[in-house]
Amino acid sequence: MNSAQINTDTLSMKPEGTGQPSQRDGRLLGRRIVITGGGTGIGRAIAERCSQEGAVVSIIGRRQERLSEVQAVTGGYSFCADLRDEDATTCAIHESAASMGGLDGLVNAIGVLDVCTLEECDLERWNESILTNLTAPFLACRAALPYLREAARDGKSAAIVNIAALAALMPGVSSAAYSAAKAGLVQYSRTIAKELGPEIRVNSVCPGAVETPMTDGFLSRDGVDRDGFISRYTLGRLSQPAEVANVVTFLLSSEASCVIGSNFIADGGRAFR
Repeated sequence: MNSAQINTDTLSMKPEGTGQPSQRDGRLLGRRIVITGGGTGIGRAIAERCSQEGAVVSIIGRRQERLSEVQAVTGGYSFCADLRDEDATTCAIHESAASMGGLDGLVNAIGVLDVCTLEECDLERWNESILTNLTAPFLACRAALPYLREAARDGKSAAIVNIAALAALMPGVSSAAYSAAKAGLVQYSRTIAKELGPEIRVNSVCPGAVETPMTDGFLSRDGVDRDGFISRYTLGRLSQPAEVANVVTFLLSSEASCVIGSNFIADGGRAFR
């Protein structure tokens, strides 16, 4: 294992006296959930929401400072790893399962938006978008599969939720690589749902524009009409990360026991217009 790919020195046990879940209604009580890309944006909101609902969480990402912040809030575990690398991903998932005493939930929230036209999008940029937005979730799903199957054999609920994007369903401007990758993630989720069900439930979520650093970076670009962009959404505003996290929490919970192979559109009312 390449030690540069996963920083096991920063593996942290639950910090005493901090970040204990409030367990508002405990719908995920006793669950053990990994969130990739859990250091910021939607991934962070999902980690915090799962913790509030009683789950033990392990977050995986590339920026240790952000991971440490979320870990302090959730009281869970964090692993700094490049999820685009197969060995690093396998190691991080293994260490997560070992730390939590198993694994019965996986949320892939890793993603990157590279806005570029067809002429600007060379092979390197195309490959990077596919690698981060599609291959990384595939690697995480495959690495988590033995642990999810073990949980299912033990009678526990096992679930995967992949975070895609509205761009998977509606063509955007200058984001063909991102759209193609996210569309692939939706179909990938449906396909493995058929393969792994009924023991493991797999679903995907397509958020619209969410108030995250990634969206802010897009809306801050020269020539982007922020108000005009937001006006296309029926809610008349950007969605909040916590709102998407609520959908994911439902899909992970036993309340969604009959939901499998579905794609949930949580977009603030853009796709149907």
